[in-house]
Amino acid sequence: MESNNHYANLAGKNRKRYKPAPEKLTQFQAKVIEICGMVGGGIYNAPINWERVNWGAPGSNGHHSGMFVPWRDGRMATFDSGALTMLVLLAHEARIRVEIRAKAWGHMELSFFQRGHDGGIAGRHPNIDEAVASFRRYLPEDHRIRYQMPADEVACG
Repeated sequence: MESNNHYANLAGKNRKRYKPAPEKLTQFQAKVIEICGMVGGGIYNAPINWERVNWGAPGSNGHHSGMFVPWRDGRMATFDSGALTMLVLLAHEARIRVEIRAKAWGHMELSFFQRGHDGGIAGRHPNIDEAVASFRRYLPEDHRIRYQMPADEVACG
């Protein structure tokens, strides 16, 4: 990625961009690229508009200002392709807040913000185990939204 950014910066000096792509990624930027690659079926297959990526910048407080990735496929699902589930699980494991924003028909923007394990709502992000535990406390076992095997299948199985 870093060498690609170097050559893109050389070739595109007159292109409209937020900022030049970093030739050396921060740890946060590298995590975001890794997540995008895993969600998009490989970083070079991911439907990213590279000319419009806003790489953000490290802040003086050690936090990153965020990273914004234009995604040229307006669809994500929880199972068949699994991209939505993968995005959610990876974000929780990395403690990175992800927001999906509609940009245009068939296009969205994924925004990423690094968080930590503690602090207020704007500073923390649960890992997947913490998120599942919180969800389990929220939704009682007898809630109708929980999947129940049909009675005729229970009797057979």
